[in-house]
Amino acid sequence: MNHFKYEDGRIMATDQPGGLTFTPEEQAEAVANDYVLNLSNEDRAVSAMPERGDHIGRQYRTVGGHIVTAATTAGDEISYWYCQGCKKRDEVGYGWSDVARERAEAHAAQCRAV
Repeated sequence: MNHFKYEDGRIMATDQPGGLTFTPEEQAEAVANDYVLNLSNEDRAVSAMPERGDHIGRQYRTVGGHIVTAATTAGDEISYWYCQGCKKRDEVGYGWSDVARERAEAHAAQCRAV
């Protein structure tokens, strides 16, 4: 089996002749390097906003016109609400989506951020 290496370092298997041929050790190293995760926050900004994959429960409009979102993280781990106006986030924990919705609604009625 031949392999093709992109300029950015990604490797793809190909049936075309003239590709790169790796030894079994090089293949194992390439696979191992593919599974390395960078969990540091140095190269990306951490946000309190709902992220891709989070389950949006309900959204409420504040007095100032912003949105308050009640949501659950992607793995159903934490229920929380987030206000786009004042940027406040309150996590209520696992299985408390009803409480998150109630607090989001109460915050939407009080938040005056413009």
